[in-house]
Amino acid sequence: MGATALAQERLIALREAIAKIEGRPPPDGLAPDAGETDDKRNRDYLGPATEACRLENLLPEGFPAGAMIEVRGAQLRNAGAVSGFGLGLCLSGQPYRPEKRILWIGDRFVAREAGLPHAAGLADYGLRPGELLYAMPRRLEDALWLADAALSCGAFSAVMLEVAGNPRGFGLTESRRLSLKAKNAGGFLLLVRQGGEEEASSASLRLHVEPAPAAARTLTDGSMLGGSIGKPVFRLVPEKSRIGVPHELILEWNEDDRLFYPATPAHAGTGPTHRPAHPGALVSPSLDRSAGAPTLGTVVAFDRAS
Repeated sequence: MGATALAQERLIALREAIAKIEGRPPPDGLAPDAGETDDKRNRDYLGPATEACRLENLLPEGFPAGAMIEVRGAQLRNAGAVSGFGLGLCLSGQPYRPEKRILWIGDRFVAREAGLPHAAGLADYGLRPGELLYAMPRRLEDALWLADAALSCGAFSAVMLEVAGNPRGFGLTESRRLSLKAKNAGGFLLLVRQGGEEEASSASLRLHVEPAPAAARTLTDGSMLGGSIGKPVFRLVPEKSRIGVPHELILEWNEDDRLFYPATPAHAGTGPTHRPAHPGALVSPSLDRSAGAPTLGTVVAFDRAS
């Protein structure tokens, strides 16, 4: 039931995007019923302003084949969050095809600083067994060659290329070459720049990614456990886009649906501050105690040295 409702909602969004491009009003009678999906209920809870803060608004036509997208983290300590968002983007942007995997081309310097992917953590994040293939070439030239070959063979649903900083061997020329390769081969290429500065790129969309405070964990009855840590939350700042986009987006990753949703406020589910039933001093003041410690000395005025 949930998968059917999600497919219907995507169809509605696609028809609305086509109508907007053609300059026609959106077709009537296509809006989903109230309470039809959990996503709709979440939007009602969060307010109408969050409707514009959705990942689909960055690319109304979706993540088409032949696209190159770049995500950037300004600090290397956020490498885990940037990589996590990149994996979520590869999962949500492409349909699940058991015969095709996601190729993650890692960087050796980033692996030394932030560590290697962990199988149990990837499974908790929503990846299925055998869905991800991780490679770590020794040189940047080998990584670029591997990304080019992976796009050419068409055996991967998405290719995620990780680059540390702003290396001399990867500039606008190499970015343009990979972008044309992805377009000609019909593949999806995600460039993940860890701890790098903003620079010229041929990517159709570039996002600055950093972690955001997570909300409390949701319990089975729908309530939220105060003081707990819920699903991963990311703050996105579009740096390059071909359409008008909001200033920032705060998105939450749902590993069950393998989709990004507008994040729940971080303070949601937190209980009131606990206070004693009878405020006041817990212990009565002692009697016949000393008036206080004597002064350690007196301040005198010294003569000036000169």
